Amino acid sequence: MKKLIYKLKNRFLRSCGNDINYNVMQKMIRENRGVIVVDVRTRDEYMYNHLQGAVNVPLHEINQKISRYVKSKNDVIIVYCEYGGRSKKACGKLQKMGYVNVYNLDGGIEAI
Repeated sequence: MKKLIYKLKNRFLRSCGNDINYNVMQKMIRENRGVIVVDVRTRDEYMYNHLQGAVNVPLHEINQKISRYVKSKNDVIIVYCEYGGRSKKACGKLQKMGYVNVYNLDGGIEAI
């Protein structure tokens, strides 16, 4: 049921255009130590389970808090959430703010 909901939501959400899968994300992290992985779920969701090394910036706080972790608009940012919906919205917000290397973990943490 969760996968069906994810697929339906995914059809109606606008993509940030840079969806990547977990294997590509791992490769990017290995090849570039400057990659910033951002979990846009709530603090409670993050505390329950998150990717090692990820920072928590909930979607509703992304505009105010992203600059604490990302110093340059050219830094590589990989965003994820539970299924991919919130992270796609976060990617769009980050791109509107001028960040140019923004990637969405397709399917979120549930796809791993």
